[in-house]
Amino acid sequence: MLSINAQTKMCLLLGNPVEHSLSPLLHNTAYKALGMNYVYLASRVEKDRVGEAVAGIRALSVAGANVTSPHKEAVIPYLDSVSEEAEVIRSVNTIVNREGHLYGATTDGAGFYHALKQSAPDYNISQPILIFGAGGAARAITYTMAGSGAREILIVNRSVAKANELAALINKKTGKNNCSALSLDDPELPGELKNFRLFIYTLPTDLDYLIAMLCKSGVAFNKSICFDLRYSPAMSAVLQQFKQMGGRTYNGLDMLLWQAIIAFEEITGNKAPITEMQKAVKSKISQT
Repeated sequence: MLSINAQTKMCLLLGNPVEHSLSPLLHNTAYKALGMNYVYLASRVEKDRVGEAVAGIRALSVAGANVTSPHKEAVIPYLDSVSEEAEVIRSVNTIVNREGHLYGATTDGAGFYHALKQSAPDYNISQPILIFGAGGAARAITYTMAGSGAREILIVNRSVAKANELAALINKKTGKNNCSALSLDDPELPGELKNFRLFIYTLPTDLDYLIAMLCKSGVAFNKSICFDLRYSPAMSAVLQQFKQMGGRTYNGLDMLLWQAIIAFEEITGNKAPITEMQKAVKSKISQT
């Protein structure tokens, strides 16, 4: 049980919705393990009150905050500075209050890469990557994987214009031309699937069209890996389809953990108690 007093420092999660989030569990577990006088609370923020919420961080001397959907881009104009990565991909999920100076960063890409190396240490960064989606998490992961030396990245999205924009952004930033885009309903997509070894699903829901396309493609994914950034349910319909086709599948629980670890260390300056945080989140998932 956390003890709250006049010296307690507060950290927040800003988003909508936030009631389902495991972030309070992860961060409060870390504070307790290290004996830190901090508390982490989830705050539901409406889209027209993002500026007020960020101003509140400064006014109330909140130590820091995490930002989740749909506010990762909306918070940026209200911050004093952001990391180079956050500026490029237009996405912030971590705010650090440095004596009234609000600094924004993103842990999405780094969190994913840590989870990938932990779950699939045999994956070679030179192997082609296919990313479903072009939102904030997809932008962060594409940026990180391209910067880590990915040889080829294909971005697949409903809006091919948005996917093309992301591909062009990454190509310009890296100085290479190894990132391209396709629409989800492009007739060339089924034939392209066999060329990729890592599939990253960043969309918020299962797409029946995509599942049917995977099934009809007849591709054997026995040498491929599929990551779905969602952690609930533990085995999504997309992951089930990949598994049936021989692929190795992973959900987003480890990414969630590593995002929290990196954010905790950014905000508090302390080394995160990884084992305790991992045990807490896995215990909670097993209960639900």
